[in-house]
Amino acid sequence: MNDKTLIVKKAGEALSACDDSDVTVFVGHDRTGANDHPPVGANPGLIPRVPGLEADVSAGPDATVIVDSVSPSGQMPRPREAVHFEPSTSREGAVTKTIIKGRFELDKLLGVGGMGAVYKALDRRKLEASDSDPYVAIKLLNEDFQKHPDAFISLQREARKSQTLAHPNIVTVFDFDREGDRVFMTMEFLEGAPLDKLLREHADVGLEKERAASVLRDVSQALIYAHSHKIVHSDFKPGNIFVTGKKGAKVIDFGIARAVSEGGVASKAGEKTIFDAGTLGALTPAYASFEMLKGSEPQPCDDVYALGCVAYELFSGRHPFGKVPADKAFEQKLKPKRIRALSRRQWRALEAALAFQRSQRTATVERFVQQFFGKTGWKWAFGGLIVAMLVAGGVGYTHLEQENAAEQQRVKVELEKKLQRELLERRIADKREAINRLLGLSVLTPSWERDLRVELKEYTALNPQDTRFPASVHRQVSELFIAASTGQLTLGNLEPAEEMLGRAASWNENVDGADTIRAQLAQEREELRQRLEDERIAAEREAERQRQEEIRAQQRLAAQEKQRQINLVLDDMEGALRCDFGMQISAIGGALRRLASVDGAKAQVLRPVIAEELTSCFAGLAQKNPERTEVLVKEARTLLPSQSQLAQFDIDYCAHLRPGSGARGDRYTCADPMASGGNGPEMVVVNGAAGRPLAVGKYEISNAEFTRFCQAKGSCGNGDLEIGTLPVHSISRTQAEQYIQWLSTETGRHYRLPSETEWFAAASANGQEEVSDRNCYLRYGGIEKGLELVPVNSGTANPFGIVNAVGNVQEWVVGIDQQLIAAGGSRQDAMSRCLATSKTLHSGDPDEVTGFRVVRDLMR
Repeated sequence: MNDKTLIVKKAGEALSACDDSDVTVFVGHDRTGANDHPPVGANPGLIPRVPGLEADVSAGPDATVIVDSVSPSGQMPRPREAVHFEPSTSREGAVTKTIIKGRFELDKLLGVGGMGAVYKALDRRKLEASDSDPYVAIKLLNEDFQKHPDAFISLQREARKSQTLAHPNIVTVFDFDREGDRVFMTMEFLEGAPLDKLLREHADVGLEKERAASVLRDVSQALIYAHSHKIVHSDFKPGNIFVTGKKGAKVIDFGIARAVSEGGVASKAGEKTIFDAGTLGALTPAYASFEMLKGSEPQPCDDVYALGCVAYELFSGRHPFGKVPADKAFEQKLKPKRIRALSRRQWRALEAALAFQRSQRTATVERFVQQFFGKTGWKWAFGGLIVAMLVAGGVGYTHLEQENAAEQQRVKVELEKKLQRELLERRIADKREAINRLLGLSVLTPSWERDLRVELKEYTALNPQDTRFPASVHRQVSELFIAASTGQLTLGNLEPAEEMLGRAASWNENVDGADTIRAQLAQEREELRQRLEDERIAAEREAERQRQEEIRAQQRLAAQEKQRQINLVLDDMEGALRCDFGMQISAIGGALRRLASVDGAKAQVLRPVIAEELTSCFAGLAQKNPERTEVLVKEARTLLPSQSQLAQFDIDYCAHLRPGSGARGDRYTCADPMASGGNGPEMVVVNGAAGRPLAVGKYEISNAEFTRFCQAKGSCGNGDLEIGTLPVHSISRTQAEQYIQWLSTETGRHYRLPSETEWFAAASANGQEEVSDRNCYLRYGGIEKGLELVPVNSGTANPFGIVNAVGNVQEWVVGIDQQLIAAGGSRQDAMSRCLATSKTLHSGDPDEVTGFRVVRDLMR
C-alpha cells in the first residue's frame, strides 16, 4: 500500500480508503472488542511493538499514525503476524510496564512516521525531582528502518540537527541514546493535533482565516530560523506540523533535513562527507519541489515550495495541485485555482511560492513572509460586498417591495457609506501597523527607507487630517539616523556619519546636535556633484550600461566555471574522506591543492574542517587497530602540519583491548612504540583498582629489556644481563625506578610499579588458582623444579594472559602504606608457599630472586 492508507474508524464502522499518501491515520478510542476488525493490508514492520502499547493501524510508508487512546483493557489488538520490538520490561503488581534505560516508562503510542514510532513516556528522573511536567516523547526506530545500514546515524543526525535548532516553533529534542539494539531519541511532549488531521476536518474549506494565518506565521518563523542555520527541512508537509493548544504550531521531524551547501561544502563540519540522510529517500512527493524530485541538492527555496502547498491547504482545505507531484504537475501544466479569501497581494505571494522552477520561485521563506503579510490589502472589501448583497436581496424579500423601495434604497446607501468608512478605518489601521512594523525593524537600509516613505505617503493619502502620526514617524526615523551617525563618528567614519546626518535631515530638518557648517558643506558638495554627474550621464549613460552588462556577463561565466571546478574537487574529496583503513590521505592532499588553485580562501577554511573530520575518524579506527591507524595519522600530520587537532591526537596502543582478554593470543596484547625505535614491554589489559582498566606487563622485565636501558644510560655493571631471556634480578629498586622513568620518557606513557592490590588482581586473575607449572621449588618422584630461573616467556599464562606472575622471581609491588613488598614467591619458595598471596617486606636492595614487571593506566 504505497499510495493508499486505510482510516480505522470507531467500533462498528466500516474501513474506508483515501487516495492520499500524506494522510494521517487516527485510531479511535471506542474499542469495545465486539466490533473490532483488524486492518486489511497493514504494514506489520511499521510500528515497533511494545507490550501493552500495541496499535491496530494501516499506513503507507509516508503516513503519520496518531493513536488517540487505548482500549479499556489498556491494550489495542496487535496487527496480525507483526514483527515486534521488545524493550526491557518490569512488572509492578499485575500491570506490565515497559522501561527503557531504567528511566523512561512508556505510557502509550503517539504516532508512527517513516523512521519509527513515537511514544509518550514518563521520565522517572523528572518525577523524582517533582517536575510539574514529567512526560517526554520517545522516538524509536522501527524494525524495517533499522535494517537500513545508516539507520543509527540517521536518528543521531536528526537529534543533532534538532538540538541545534532551538526555536519556539521547532520541537525541542533532549537527547539521543541506545539500549542494546534499540535506538531512540527523547523530545518534548506536546498536546494538540497534527495539521494534516485538522485539514481533513476542514476539507475543501480550510481553517478559519486568522487561525490559518497564525499557523502559517509560526511554521514560517521555524523555517526561517532553520535556514539561518544552513539547514533545509526537505520533508516539510502537514504531517510534520503539530498545532498545540498553548505553544502555537511547531515543526517536527528533521529526519532527512540536510545542510545547505556553500560552494558544495556542508557548513557543519563533516556532515556531508560521512552521512547524508537524504539517501534514505524519505521524500513526500506531493510536497517535494520539482528540483528535489529530480535529485538536485536541496535549497531553502525547496522548503518555500512545500510551505506554499501547506499555505494553500490552510486557506482552502485542498492541495494546490490535487496531490500531483511537482514534476507531473509541470508536465500537465497545472495551475492552482485562485483562493478568493486572499488579497491580490497575498495571492501573488502564494503563486510565486508555488512556481515549479527555482528561477521563478520565491527564493527564501523570509521574502515570502514579507510579500504575504507585509500589506493587509482589501480584506474587508468582500465583507462590504456581501453585506450590500444581503441588503439588496432583502429589498425584494417581502411583498411590499415596491412600497418600501425608497426606504430600502436609503438604508442601502447608509450601509454602504458605513461599510466604506469601516473599510477606510481598517485600511488606515493596517497602514499604521505596517509603518510601526517597519519602524520596529530599524535596519536603516535604502530599501527599508523607500518602503517606509511609500507607506507614509499612502497613509497620508488615506488620512490627510492626521498630521501628528506622520510627524512622529519622521521624528523617530531622524533619531534612528542620528544614533547611527553618532556610532559612525565614534568609530571615526566621517563620510558615513555625514551620510547618516543627511538622511536624518531628509526626515526632520530640525536635527538636534548636527553640525550646521558640515551640513551646508555636504549640501554644496552634493549639489556640485549632482550638476557634474548630470552633464556626464547624458553622454556616457548608454556606453556605461553596455560596458557594465558585458562585465556582469563575464563575471557570471567566470563564477559559474569557478563553482563547477570547486564542485568537482569537493566530490573527489568526499570520496577520499571515507573513513576506513584503506582511505587515501594523499588523494585528500591532491584535492586540497586543486581547491587552493581555484579558491585559496576556501581551501584554507576547509583545512581545519578536514583535520577535525580525520581526527574523529582516527579515534574510531584506533579502537580497532592502533598500528594501522598510526600510519594514517602520520600521513595526515604531514598533509596538515599546522592543524592542532591532528598534532595533539594521541593513540593508546592498549586502549582498544578488553580487560581480561590477554590469554586469547597475540592479537590481544599490546606494546607502546619507543622514541629510539622498537617497542616497550608486551602488555595485557586487566581490571585494576575500582574496576578501572590497567595495562600490565605480560612478562617480567627481562635482561634484554633492561640491557637496552643500560646501553642508553651507560653500563649498569651487572654481568648476569648477558642472558637476555631471563628475568632481570640482582638490581636495586633505584635502578628499577630509573628504568621505569626511562621507559616512560621513551614511550610518552606513565609507567610505574604495580600496587599490591593491582598486582594481586592481575596475578590471581581475580581469585583463580595459580597455574600448576609455575617455577617454584619442588622435588617429587624424580621431578625437580625451581633449581634455576627460567625465561620470562616460559610457562603457562594465567586466565588474564600473564606469565610467571607466581614463582621464578618474586616481584616488587607498592603496599597500601607505600612500603616496598616482594610478592608472588620465587623459585626458592616451596610450591605450597609459592602463591599469589605470598608476600614479604623488601628493602629494595639487589638480590638474585627479586625482579619486577611494570603497569600503566589507560587513556579512555
